[in-house]
Amino acid sequence: MGGDYTTITIDAPSFFTGINMINCSLAHRLDFMHTEYVVFSEEMAKTGLSTYIGAVIRYRQIRRSTSIIVAKGSACKFLEENQPFIGSALSKTTNTGYFPPVTLNDFYDGIKSTYRQPIAILGGLNNPNNYQEDGEKASAFQSPEGQYYAGEMPRKGGSKVELYGTAVFDGDKMVGELTGDETRLLLMLMGDFKRGFFTIKDPKMPQDVVPLDVRTSRKTKIHVDIKNGKPYINAEIKLEGDILAIQSMINYEDISLKPLLEKAFEQQVKSEMDALIDKCKKEKSDVFRFGTVACSKFLTIQDWEQYNWNKQFENAEVTVNVTFNIRRTGMLMKSSPVIGSERSK
Repeated sequence: MGGDYTTITIDAPSFFTGINMINCSLAHRLDFMHTEYVVFSEEMAKTGLSTYIGAVIRYRQIRRSTSIIVAKGSACKFLEENQPFIGSALSKTTNTGYFPPVTLNDFYDGIKSTYRQPIAILGGLNNPNNYQEDGEKASAFQSPEGQYYAGEMPRKGGSKVELYGTAVFDGDKMVGELTGDETRLLLMLMGDFKRGFFTIKDPKMPQDVVPLDVRTSRKTKIHVDIKNGKPYINAEIKLEGDILAIQSMINYEDISLKPLLEKAFEQQVKSEMDALIDKCKKEKSDVFRFGTVACSKFLTIQDWEQYNWNKQFENAEVTVNVTFNIRRTGMLMKSSPVIGSERSK
């Protein structure tokens, strides 16, 4: 429906039986060699995906580089609205970080792993009622850009399909969701974040904001100790970035004021990371891959498996240290007040 895309829905007892049944009504045989993504409904994900993933990963036509998406609501409706949005959207993850790059191989390895839990891309259909054109304008921090789940973004126009956030699993069952901002913090801790735009409150004028272009400057360092059976984790995050705008026109480009912005961003990221880690600990899901470092503290595989990292993670004490340096101030060397006829602004 629309261009070269057609949506076919069939009720079948298994994936492979469904293929045969559909082939009976097509002039050509189905071929999955160029499959870009596999979509599961949220309801199915909460029930458990191991049975379905096992069948899909066995099938030689489906590559392990295929992306895994969990759709809020109906997977059928989600696919019907994709004409053909997702194919191009998946390549943009490195530009925003609002959803994680997760392949079939990543997911299958995660549900079988003793040192981490799996995640999937969170998808949804946008509700146009989320965008309210009339009414009082909200401040940037009443409705920050990343504090949404898939389908909740206040926008109008374009495709209804949204890839935004992360589905969190405990084994093969979905146990929670991460927002777009939480997903970027997750990618930082995993060492997979590349760059993205962030907004912080102006340190001197909190009613205004300062947008920053942020990127990873050094690979994330994770250190794990096991003391009396309790995990102690230390994460070192090193970031750098550029100033994109200064609404207050305060001269943060000055070498004496620049540290104020750097400190403000470090504190914001650390505070949000601490909250994210606590959230995932409550869901008993180490989606950060801390276990890949912790396993080196055990002499044998048997000792590691007996320790049961996926259970012990909820008791872990995690310390995050964030370092942020502003490298450039854009094409403006100095911010200065606006001079009008009545007063300076």
